[in-house]
Amino acid sequence: MTDTEIVRRIFFSLVSAFCLAHIALRLLGEKRRKKWFKKRTRSWFFNRRGFLGEHFHFGRPATKEGVMVLAALLASIALTTFIIFIV
Repeated sequence: MTDTEIVRRIFFSLVSAFCLAHIALRLLGEKRRKKWFKKRTRSWFFNRRGFLGEHFHFGRPATKEGVMVLAALLASIALTTFIIFIV
């Protein structure tokens, strides 16, 4: 495998992770996302996020449903990355 091929696969893995996170956010909806995940309440200069950072930021799991969603999301990202590097 050449260096450019490795870089291409890493890029596709990153893009697929963003797509999976976006799909999970759409499926969850804002109401369940706020109920199952807790975001940081204090905001200051060093932990501010831009538009995409806030969009993809789930927060930390606050309930068992949040933990299950996080585990499923991490497993699907790992499986997708594994498939991208194997194929």
